Formats: sequence, structure tokens, C-alpha cells
Amino acid sequence: MKLVLAIGVQVVLVFALATSCSITHKSGDFACTKTSDCNSGRDCVGGFCVVSGTEDIDAPVVHHDAPLADGNGCPAQCSSCVIATHSCIIDCQNGSNCNGNVACPAGWACDVKCDADNSCRNGVSCAGTTSCKVECSGKGSCEDVVCGTGRCDVECTGQQSCQKQIVCGTSCGCDVRCQGSGSCPDQQVTCTSVACDLGAGCTSLPATCHTCP
Repeated sequence: MKLVLAIGVQVVLVFALATSCSITHKSGDFACTKTSDCNSGRDCVGGFCVVSGTEDIDAPVVHHDAPLADGNGCPAQCSSCVIATHSCIIDCQNGSNCNGNVACPAGWACDVKCDADNSCRNGVSCAGTTSCKVECSGKGSCEDVVCGTGRCDVECTGQQSCQKQIVCGTSCGCDVRCQGSGSCPDQQVTCTSVACDLGAGCTSLPATCHTCP
């Protein structure tokens, strides 16, 4: 009788250990929707970050997106966006605050519409963007526009727009068009090189002025 009891206890213990080892503890902290949400070397499987080739969850989710405005997935500074293409629109006449410095979200293609009079006069920064377009159509709009390394287009069509510097910096292709009355005073536009300087703007047409992929 004692022998049967001892064997029964051993069977129960073995079953309990085997069962406890098979439990996968999945936490919401490691949730993901795509592999890019996970740390390097992990894949997004079944909504969780896992070590490639296993089902063990051992890495926290890393979110690289800019802060959300209202839960719709758009960076806070965008008045609208397209998540699929990472395209952000900052429209000064449609909800965006363009009184202070306008900073495009890094990693996004940014379209800044300075369409209100005297908008974007405290600087526009395109640092870290994949591409950047700044439309200075409002009267007296746009001062101190600084491009990033991606493609950059600045259109100064508003009267007396772009009165202070526009800097192409290290943009892979920078076009600056000064078409508004009194726009772009002399010496206020800095192109990527002398070869790209039009005298009243910049061009990316010459081969030496365009290195974008």
C-alpha cells in the first residue's frame, strides 16, 4: 500500500512540474503589431515580441513613434497624417500651432503649410525628416527655415515671405523658389553649394546638387 502511494505522489509531482514549465507568461508590456516594434533579434509573433525561433517573451516593446495627438496614430504636431506612408501635414489654418517653432516629426515626410499671414516666423525645423516641404504662402510667413538631410522644398509664394534665412544645409536635394513679391531678400538663402545657387533660390537639378536615393 505504501509503495502504491509513493508512486502516486511521484506521478503527481512530475505532472505538476511538467505543467508549470509549459506555461508561457505573456504580458501586455510586450505586445506588438509588427516586428519593428520589438528589440533587435526579436520577432512579432501572435501580437508579442519573441526571440526568433522560440515562443519565449523576453524583450519589452520599444516604440519609436512620436507622441500621439489623440490616439489616431498621428504625431502631436500634425494636423493630419497618413500612417501607411508616414506622411505628416502641418497646416497653420487647420489646427496646427504655427506661432512658435514648427518642428517636423523625425522619421516622417513632412508638409508644412504656412498659409496664414505671419505664420511660421519662429523657425521651421525639418531635422530628421525623410523629406520636407515648406509652403510659405501666407503674407510675411516663414523665417529661419532649416532643412534636414532628406529632400527639401521651400516655396516662398506669399508677399514678403521668407524674410529671414533659409538653410538647405546637408539636404540631399534642396529646391527653394522665391516667387512672392518681396520674398527672399539677398543673402538670406543658403544652398547646399554654389553650383546649386540660382541667385533667388536653389535648385537640385544639377547632378552635383542631387544625391537623394
